[in-house]
Amino acid sequence: MLFEMEEPESNAVVATTNSSALPQAATTVSIRLWHLINLLSLDAVTVGLTWQLVFTLQFFDRFPSLVESSIIGISIWLAYTADRILDSRRLQCELPHSLRHSFHHQFQTWVCFWWILALGLNVILITRFTNADQIKWGMVCLLLVFLYLLNAQKNNSTLRRIPKELQAGLIFGFGVSLVCWPAAAQPITSPLLASTLVTGSLFSINCATVAYWERRLDTAQTFLAWTSQRNTTLAPIAYALALEFALILVMLYSGLLPTFISYCLLSSTSCLAITIFSNKRYEQNQTRDRGTPSAQSPKGRELLADLSLILPPATLIVWRVYHGELPTCVITPIMAMTN
Repeated sequence: MLFEMEEPESNAVVATTNSSALPQAATTVSIRLWHLINLLSLDAVTVGLTWQLVFTLQFFDRFPSLVESSIIGISIWLAYTADRILDSRRLQCELPHSLRHSFHHQFQTWVCFWWILALGLNVILITRFTNADQIKWGMVCLLLVFLYLLNAQKNNSTLRRIPKELQAGLIFGFGVSLVCWPAAAQPITSPLLASTLVTGSLFSINCATVAYWERRLDTAQTFLAWTSQRNTTLAPIAYALALEFALILVMLYSGLLPTFISYCLLSSTSCLAITIFSNKRYEQNQTRDRGTPSAQSPKGRELLADLSLILPPATLIVWRVYHGELPTCVITPIMAMTN
């Protein structure tokens, strides 16, 4: 199924300090149904709910309640949508930009309306179904999100030293593990902290990858990203993936990282690495093609990057629930690497 969005007409040729002149044309952008998953931030919500389930299974051996999932799902949607609304307010439509920013710019009134309704619903759920400790930890996460949004919009020089993608990934990791922290007993505090940090690092790599794929658009719009004001290659992402693999294996071997969550992290990291490097040829073709449409639709690679964070842990969750243990084909190679 296709939907259409009208792009502002512009026949001008524009240029930025970090990109060649890019011809603009009046276009009608076709939106496929699966694009809406990205445009409406539902991919981020799905990733968050999947990993919340991983954490509750690992540390509490239970499923999250409907209220817990609703609160974290709505909170993720509120944070992502707020970030996109704020970005869209300063969007220069005559310059290259992503379709999600164009979507939030064009439908800003409706998106804000639904954002306010979702915020009200979340406040009701939190006040009626959470205790003081849960609210305390939630306020910590809210403060971190607020500081991130403030930094992303105001470009604070102090926080700018920490890449925006690293900030977003670590906050996201803290958010999906949030249900565990208020009830965390002393014996699980260290494994929970280690799991949160390593999971946040994986999310940061995912964010950095998307920023790399969209570097030309961010440069044209002068959006803050780790790719800003530098000749960027895949090398930092490759090093980060290698470090992530090594860190997971070392922490698993030392007993600091729990087994189930380690396998979820290793499988997701592997799938993300395959997605990134299988896309390299596409990147080379894109570099040779200098024509850039005014609004770029999400590519299949963005969907695959999100699926890398969803399908591997979801598969292991299903196996654990129905069989009570992880498959031998997963355990044997990993134990061989750690011995």
